[in-house]
Amino acid sequence: MPTPRKAVVDPERPGMYHTISRCVRRAHLCGDGFDHRRDWLQRQLELLVSIMALDVYAWEILSNHLHILLAIRPDIVKGWTDREVADRYLRICPCNWRRRRRGIPIDSEPTEEEIDEILAKDGRIAVLRKRLSSVSWFMAKLKEPIARRANAEDDCTGHFWEGRFGCIAVLDEAAIAAVATYIDLNAVRAGIVERIEQTEHGSIGQRARTLAGRRPKTRIALQPIPGFTDRGYIQHVDAWARAVTPGKHASPRSLPSILERLGLTRASWKDALVRGLDSVSGTAIGAAEALRREARRRNGSWVLSPLRNWSG
Repeated sequence: MPTPRKAVVDPERPGMYHTISRCVRRAHLCGDGFDHRRDWLQRQLELLVSIMALDVYAWEILSNHLHILLAIRPDIVKGWTDREVADRYLRICPCNWRRRRRGIPIDSEPTEEEIDEILAKDGRIAVLRKRLSSVSWFMAKLKEPIARRANAEDDCTGHFWEGRFGCIAVLDEAAIAAVATYIDLNAVRAGIVERIEQTEHGSIGQRARTLAGRRPKTRIALQPIPGFTDRGYIQHVDAWARAVTPGKHASPRSLPSILERLGLTRASWKDALVRGLDSVSGTAIGAAEALRREARRRNGSWVLSPLRNWSG
């Protein structure tokens, strides 16, 4: 029986999660002449990250699915005024039919009248505070507009995304480094690019361009990866890219100590990268003690880590 989402995500406290979402029409999310849809997703991701209480560590948009490593920050939302909460919500969800009736431009800033209408509704602000740091609401607002545009472009109706998104709790700094590395190697592993700096729709390309003094192609704010300097992390990902590139077998001779905390060896880490963390079952990634704490938080429920398939 699948683990309920409410057992994995605690919306009341800051937490890190690896989200994965696939398209039902796998060849037509972004591939086969539909690459412009990556830009749709990237712009929507940029909008949501700039407004919601979220920290992003890594992301990648592939031909048939996407990965995002993010932290929810309900602690930040608590510091926002009621008016700021209403303003931020309206920037994501403007009431377009009411705006058209009132003659307000669809793409204009939230008006004082619109904000006051939300403030006048009892209990509404409390609901919106939860939404603005919710991983589920974030994924809904990321995916829904893309589904509508893609269905209109394909002249069809029905589901565009495959069921609910996958969500894995990322429990400690070692797990953040492991999942970020895995996400940032997706384009190389899929054969989309040969070098990580060629990644067009992912965080590693953004990090590489920024470090090289070039203008990044997106304004998505990226958090530093624990255990690494910016340069050190890019060198780390670049070195392991050789291990997952089709037709190549070279890999670093050592494993960073932060990843060793997860009980990995160099061989098991390479196997995990090549085969894919999202191809096996699991609801949390972390070192042994972090997994034990998570099990206690879930009232003793068993916590399975995808990395345990390769550890040792």
